[in-house]
Amino acid sequence: MIPTFLAVLLILSQTPSQSATPPKAGAACTKAGIAKTYQGKKYTCVKRGKKLAWSKGVAVAIAQPTPTPAPASSPMPTPAPAPTTSPSPTLTPRPTPTPSSETSDISTCKLAIQDGLGDVAIGGFPRISDRLKSTGRVITKVIFVDFPDSPATMTPQQAFAKVAQASDLFSELSYGKMQLTLDPTYKWFRMSGTSKSYAPLNQSFNHHRNYISEAVTLADPDVDFSGANALLVISNPDARDTGNAGPAFASIFGRGITLDGTYIANGATSAYDLNNWKYIWLNHEFGHALGLPDLYAFKGEDSTNPYDYHRFVGEFSLMGLSSLNANSPGYLAWERWLLDWLEDSQISCMSGGKITQLLTPIAQVGGIKAVVVPISKSKVVVVESRRAEGVDRNLKKAGALVYVVDASIKSGYGPVRVYPAEKSDPRRLESPRAEGEQVTVEGITILVKQSTSGGDLVEITRN
Repeated sequence: MIPTFLAVLLILSQTPSQSATPPKAGAACTKAGIAKTYQGKKYTCVKRGKKLAWSKGVAVAIAQPTPTPAPASSPMPTPAPAPTTSPSPTLTPRPTPTPSSETSDISTCKLAIQDGLGDVAIGGFPRISDRLKSTGRVITKVIFVDFPDSPATMTPQQAFAKVAQASDLFSELSYGKMQLTLDPTYKWFRMSGTSKSYAPLNQSFNHHRNYISEAVTLADPDVDFSGANALLVISNPDARDTGNAGPAFASIFGRGITLDGTYIANGATSAYDLNNWKYIWLNHEFGHALGLPDLYAFKGEDSTNPYDYHRFVGEFSLMGLSSLNANSPGYLAWERWLLDWLEDSQISCMSGGKITQLLTPIAQVGGIKAVVVPISKSKVVVVESRRAEGVDRNLKKAGALVYVVDASIKSGYGPVRVYPAEKSDPRRLESPRAEGEQVTVEGITILVKQSTSGGDLVEITRN
């Protein structure tokens, strides 16, 4: 993704099933927004042109308050690869409860937005009101534009197919709490300038806003924008001269756009790079609209390292490397907590000198998802559990992921850093700690005592 700049060019609730008829991808449904879970998959009723149809099913995990050890006759598999020769097949049946003296008021772990970082920031409790709402139905009006020098040859439906699955991914990442409803108007609107005249779209806030304004003005006679939460402008995917900067629109200070009586401050506009990033591009850019910063580096330091721009978090979080082929692109536990996708009760805020905590994998529903250790008013150490599930299916090594969140560092300059950070492992493929492994960061030592498919039992000590 192309770096965003200070002027903020970053840019489900599950509804009970309405009938007993099993959902099927592409089959007709009755009401946009309703969701059904059938045979381990969740289907959402979405608008496809003038029709309503079930989305492609997304696998869902069954929520469990606490992992239950598997019966002796069917031991739970251990994650692979694991460095120890004989890992325990199951978690401790009764992990020692955390004494109250070891945890503190959850507010001590919530980093506030630092001065000058109000548009997007890794510290954001509470999130600013300008940013896109993160739970419930998020209505996004989708319009399509082409150019005099690059008229579209594909249908708007074909262009829309390039981003449609972003809704399902948000549903997965939010545990069904965010329902991104993409509402397309299937018509190409012809912009006044050539495709190259608008590139790059992120050259300035005003330039980007003017581009969006022209697009929505063209579409306004055909589109009812009332009630919309966000805008998505899809440019002709074949227009090479639009460049490789398809940025988010995340306005502050009232500089959004009012359409049909609705003020809209968030959205995104695609460019030619959509063809490379595919639909996860939209999850990244809307991540900015939700208030999240870039976790990759804006500036290179080592020209000999092909992964230098990902030296902070490697291939963890799609706010870093936004690729479906990345090692583990699912949002971090910290990001999900910031977006209200994790409850305060799912975060263990450590205040004492030592704690032992069972963490359930971030990809699964339910359980404690992270231990957060306050270091200062702007910095915390976070420990979470990662497994090769869902969008994280390419994860090379399962285990406890350890990272530092520093709210004083702005987007693109390392607000999150994954440890251990070895030069021999620039992609951070080996960073998750497996059973028996440990790492010390900011005076905090994290040891993985046990590890199975159900989670990681970690012992955290303040040195």
